[in-house]
Amino acid sequence: MNIRSGIALTAVAGLVLVPGALAQKPPKPPKPPKPAGVPALAIDAKPNPVVFASPTTLSGRLAGPAGVEIRLEQDATLPLGDRFEPTTMKVRTANNGAYAFVVKPTVNTQYRVVAKTSPDTTGPARLVSVRPLVGLRVSSSAPRRGALVRFSGIVQPAHDGLVASIQRRTSSGGWATVSRTTLRDAGDAQSTYSRRVRVRSDGVYRVKLPGHDDHVNGFSRLRTLDVR
Repeated sequence: MNIRSGIALTAVAGLVLVPGALAQKPPKPPKPPKPAGVPALAIDAKPNPVVFASPTTLSGRLAGPAGVEIRLEQDATLPLGDRFEPTTMKVRTANNGAYAFVVKPTVNTQYRVVAKTSPDTTGPARLVSVRPLVGLRVSSSAPRRGALVRFSGIVQPAHDGLVASIQRRTSSGGWATVSRTTLRDAGDAQSTYSRRVRVRSDGVYRVKLPGHDDHVNGFSRLRTLDVR
């Protein structure tokens, strides 16, 4: 081997030891541009979930010109999301593209908005979950140790036959069911419940109605019992 060949081999060997000098990562392909003329349309709901008969605000923004008509559509039938129907509610976007609707859903409902652009722009759906309204009264907030305390209240809308749980807060912060009660007929608009529970120590109580087809879990306010 002559000297020139030896130099050539040494140079090649040096290249093999530094692979980054030969092979570099290919550049990332550019992101495809957004289709022209199709503005983005967003929707949010606050609060969510919402208690039965209470309002929630649907709001969002249209990326595009101001003054565009926005109509609200909803689907409250199971399965949700396959049959949207237009409501009578319409607004126009503000200078910054913002819009808002105030609604009072009575059951779990999916909403979406449609902007009158060219062509129409349909936004994604937003599920608004509805909790039943669960009332709670106690016959005594300071009972004697071992006394029976009556827990009672109304539930709206009516769900006769469903079973509600009377729960006590545990030392770890969770909830333990101490009794159950069945909702009874109280007219077309509401149901009632009533149950006596023996109370032996101080505690914080609530009533929970488990979720069902048209509502998510419902909870009463908290009630503190101070045993004498």
